[in-house]
Amino acid sequence: MKADEIFGKGSVWKGIFRMSIPAVITMMVMIIYNMADMYFVGKTGDELQIAAISLTSPVYMLQTAVGTLVGAGGCAAISNALGTGNKELVKALSSVCIILLLVSSFVIGGGILLFPDVILKLLGVDTETWQYTKEYITVLAIGMIFMLFTNIFANVVRAEGAARESMIGNGIGTILNIVLDPVFILGLHMGVRGAAIATVLGNVAGSIYYVHYILKSNSQLVLSIKYAAEKPEAFVKVISLGIPNAVSNFLNGMTGTISNHILISYGASAIVTVSVGGKASMIASMIVMGICIGVQPFIAYNYGARNKERTKEVLYKTAVTSLAVGLALTIGCYFMRISIAEMFLKDEKLIETSVHIMSIQLLTTAFIGLYYIGINFLQSAGNAFGATVLSICRQGIIYVPAIFLLHAAVGLEGVYWVNVVCDSVSVVLAMMLLVRQMKKGFSQSW
Repeated sequence: MKADEIFGKGSVWKGIFRMSIPAVITMMVMIIYNMADMYFVGKTGDELQIAAISLTSPVYMLQTAVGTLVGAGGCAAISNALGTGNKELVKALSSVCIILLLVSSFVIGGGILLFPDVILKLLGVDTETWQYTKEYITVLAIGMIFMLFTNIFANVVRAEGAARESMIGNGIGTILNIVLDPVFILGLHMGVRGAAIATVLGNVAGSIYYVHYILKSNSQLVLSIKYAAEKPEAFVKVISLGIPNAVSNFLNGMTGTISNHILISYGASAIVTVSVGGKASMIASMIVMGICIGVQPFIAYNYGARNKERTKEVLYKTAVTSLAVGLALTIGCYFMRISIAEMFLKDEKLIETSVHIMSIQLLTTAFIGLYYIGINFLQSAGNAFGATVLSICRQGIIYVPAIFLLHAAVGLEGVYWVNVVCDSVSVVLAMMLLVRQMKKGFSQSW
């Protein structure tokens, strides 16, 4: 069996690199994907359209939250089921992922289409950026089922060791998006609407690839909804294990909305500079996250097989890798921060402010991998509660009071520092929970 060959035998280092490299490439593709719309819209020189894309980030985070709820939860549960050799449970878990995909697409996409003005008010959109933002989220809502499908199944296929296929699916969608962006945005002068259309079409292509992989390969995954009824407990497994990642992304969207409400009082330029200012730390942290996400099925499989020593070895070597890569990326992004800002902005004052924000937010990036390792291990160990607490602390319990207190104390500068405070506390908490879980051993059952 493919999963047994990759996760249960052979060199741990080889397994880490085999699983993490495709996941890192996927993250790099996602970084390009994340930046493409803003980059090409930035070429229009219209600050309001750039701000409109930034204002829709909570919508992206919401669909990402649902995607990771189902995708990451399904990946961890399916990897564990493969480790125990339960093929029927694998089918049921796959079936649950399809059902949750269909329901969430209807709820999120339908909600945006039915109540667009309510959504825009919640996002903190002002009158100047209202029409641009509405055009952008309307197109995304229409294509929500495809956006969720690629997000979910990019994770799910990794459960059986198909990291390369996960990477290819993401790559196809992103490349098409990048090709279409300049055509729709600049060539056809569609602006943010063109950016959204390119995004949806990219996800359509990615969805087609994943369907082809599951149907035409020797995959044990299924695309039918009928198997879920045979094992209803599969719903609990997927949702409980996906909640930590989903909470993190949902709270990211919520805190993004809070931040936007504060920033919009300073004008659209504040939204733009903070958005661009976060790009350097985003590049570094997402690549490190890719390492940890890629290795998660490796951890879950060995935990499910009750191979304690191999589980510990995977954790240790993943931590070493993430710290080394995180430090290298932090240094590299620091020296490239001006070039990164100039990719999106033309105004010298906005570039200067964005570079200042990057310098601040890169302070904790080298260590953020330890936070992701903590969450992924807790999920793999079946400790959904601990992983959820960790997610809530970083993006909720710590972030919300921190941004209000820092803003009240030092104004706009305080908003720039909030992520540094949250990341520092979260890394320490993640290591404490990881050590606690290791001491408890393998007594927990799934």
